[in-house]
Amino acid sequence: MAINPQEFDYKESRWQDIYTCLKNAGFDVYAPQIKEGECTAPYVVVANGVTTQYHNFSSEEQFYSVMCYVPKKQYSKLEPYYLSVKEAMKELEPMLRFEKSITGSYYDDALKAHMVSLDYINVRKS
Repeated sequence: MAINPQEFDYKESRWQDIYTCLKNAGFDVYAPQIKEGECTAPYVVVANGVTTQYHNFSSEEQFYSVMCYVPKKQYSKLEPYYLSVKEAMKELEPMLRFEKSITGSYYDDALKAHMVSLDYINVRKS
């Protein structure tokens, strides 16, 4: 489902824009530390990352991590899942751009889930 720019309610927070975009695309989306228990179905966690000055300009770069989780026994679904998340995030370009960084898969024993993280960046006036 494509976002209609005339109807999409851009928020003051890019984090909210990411959350809303992915939720509208049909993903199960959470803020950090909200989802509890073992992973039983794929889901996404959106987190704020670091903020740095953009070169010598009066702008800053805000980084965001979009973490994609799949259950322990569904490792083969990890790549198709994060690629579908990446495709949905294209709706927010050029406001947010993919940083061309995908972490290696990580297994979290506490969640019984495999995870990869996609990094995004927003350049804004400081």
